Amino acid sequence: MSDPSRPVVLAEAPITLDDIRHKALRIRDEVTEEIDVQVNDRRNQIIVVGVVAVVAVIGIAYMAGTIAGRRASEPNRL
Repeated sequence: MSDPSRPVVLAEAPITLDDIRHKALRIRDEVTEEIDVQVNDRRNQIIVVGVVAVVAVIGIAYMAGTIAGRRASEPNRL
């Protein structure tokens, strides 16, 4: 009779080259998808930073133009 305290080990099928190939292809696909997600996230970050920079430059140019316009419209004081 078998000892109930010892676990029963079932024989597993040996790993074949096809098993390894399929696992490697699956891992490659997962890594490719993750890289695409990371690249898209990075691209979006760059676009957002670019938009913020353009808006900041336009704001500074508008402010500088407004200040210059006010100074030009003031009468000269001596």
